Amino acid sequence: MSRIRWDVLLGVVVLADVLRVFLPSLITLVGSAGSTPAEVMGAYALSWFAAAFLTVPLARFVPAPRLAVCGAGLLVAARIVLQLSDGGDPQLYAAGIGLLGGLVWLTATAMAVRDAAPVMTGFAGGLAAATALHAALEGIDLVWRPGLVPWLPLAVYLALFAFTSARRPDAEPDAPGRPRIWLAAGPAFLLWGVWTGNAAHAQASAGWSGGVAAAVVAASAALSVAVAARPRFWTRHPLAPAAGLVLSAAGFAAGRATVDGVHGVSPSWTVAAQVLGQFALAGCLGWAAASAAGPDRPGRRGTAMAGGWLLFVVLMFAYYSAYDLGTPNRWVPVVTALGVAALTVRAPEPRREHGLEVWAAGAAAVAVLAVAAVPLWRDTGPRPRPVDDGGLRIAAYNVRMGYGLDGTMTVTRQAGVLRAMRPHVVVLGEVDRAWLLNGARDSLRLYAERLGMRAVWAPAADEVWGDALLTDLPVTSVRNEPLVKGGPTGAQALMVGLRWKGRDITVIATHTQPPAGWSGLGQAEQLAALAAGAARDGRQVVVAGDLNLEPGSPPWRTLTDAGLTDALAASRPFATPVTGSKPIDHVLVTSGLTGRDAVSEDARYSDHPAIAVTLDAK
Repeated sequence: MSRIRWDVLLGVVVLADVLRVFLPSLITLVGSAGSTPAEVMGAYALSWFAAAFLTVPLARFVPAPRLAVCGAGLLVAARIVLQLSDGGDPQLYAAGIGLLGGLVWLTATAMAVRDAAPVMTGFAGGLAAATALHAALEGIDLVWRPGLVPWLPLAVYLALFAFTSARRPDAEPDAPGRPRIWLAAGPAFLLWGVWTGNAAHAQASAGWSGGVAAAVVAASAALSVAVAARPRFWTRHPLAPAAGLVLSAAGFAAGRATVDGVHGVSPSWTVAAQVLGQFALAGCLGWAAASAAGPDRPGRRGTAMAGGWLLFVVLMFAYYSAYDLGTPNRWVPVVTALGVAALTVRAPEPRREHGLEVWAAGAAAVAVLAVAAVPLWRDTGPRPRPVDDGGLRIAAYNVRMGYGLDGTMTVTRQAGVLRAMRPHVVVLGEVDRAWLLNGARDSLRLYAERLGMRAVWAPAADEVWGDALLTDLPVTSVRNEPLVKGGPTGAQALMVGLRWKGRDITVIATHTQPPAGWSGLGQAEQLAALAAGAARDGRQVVVAGDLNLEPGSPPWRTLTDAGLTDALAASRPFATPVTGSKPIDHVLVTSGLTGRDAVSEDARYSDHPAIAVTLDAK
């Protein structure tokens, strides 16, 4: 018997591809930037996962191995359509159909399996391969890359998956076990995507070079396959990986600190917690494989597999919708880890083990080289050239987590819009650095590299979602202030001291989300106080970003009464026929600064226009 199911390894890579399109499509296309009720979005997502349960009764009429082949074919076909599509409904429905095909394939595979150990090893290998590929592509997956070049690697692994899936043998009797262990697959994928295999989260951690962090996570994922293949050799007892997984999840829940004056940053030690979690997760999968098969009970195995993926989407919504509901969500990965651990510690002794150390070491070396080689082929566009007319050019852009109105990933095109504005300072809102819901990429790193600027990061919702300031000027100080609770993802004010033309200036980058009615000490009052405090020593202050308020509104008057003026006033109103955005993106300045040459780029790359203005000192 093969010591690893290569069809499972390759299929998990393809399924990860599809999920990284399906999940952001829920927000951008089904959600329509928050205009669709959350329960409608949830029902839409649940319907695809629930449909996978139909595989079990269908297997009474079509043998499970053939169903697995059909599901694999559907997954491959949908992935090809996604590469051909350019957002909108074709992307939305192709991603859903591909997801369903992948779930049918996994469910039918669980029903037809003869030996669970190679399946779980293949599953761990698929997670490792998906980690390395995603990191090497900097999170800009092949599906988001135009032209013919992405088709070459895509054709290779789709063809290999189709070939290996078609060659699987018919179902055969297997040894006694516990079918419910298959429940672990979906929750394990969630833990991997949100945390243990998320290279972008490591890149966002303080004190780490982005390339080094990604290489460490990719190499760890590859090496962890050996643990899945030989769990007893590496961990001796299932309690060891179970405890390690829970400990790692606890590290994720506690992984926030104040670093260099900025609150809520992911500290450097969290990367070690990720590595621990990935090895522990692989060990749990290996031990689970020992009891995953069941005698003549394929229906129970299939139901358990489909049920695990239903848990995946339920836990996914529990984690990310908590921001809208205003409830804590750090418990979700911990509870998920506890569930996987509980399934693991009850596993019997492994019936057999396979030595994959050499393969895993080779894969780790390839993963490190692939990530390290990124600078050799990366195309960041033309060299940025900020304006040189004596003024300070400031741009602001709510980038919508890097997704356009048609649901496509637009980070590169957004960076191109900003580059054309030739700014010295860029204020970004809704920056996502690692959310699985949005594709699990470090978008801030991509913006900074393509604009050739230093990035200053400020978390808002959590350690990997918030606001940022990019600049080519010397930075003299950094600190941020959390704002009172308002909208779903929270808000903060990032205050960055800059040296410009021999003088000190403070830029406050923010994305306010007003509380209802702005009663009491609201965000506008806080911003006004922060601006006044920064201006006490005579320095000039700029407040910029998506303020979610219109000129003339009560909170607007709060800011203007504090001495701030609209640097864009002479150019308003801006036409926004594409995004339909209201005038809520602003650049406000204290006395001594005036604005000129204001522009607004209204494109489909976000649901907000990008704005820019040149400031002159009186």
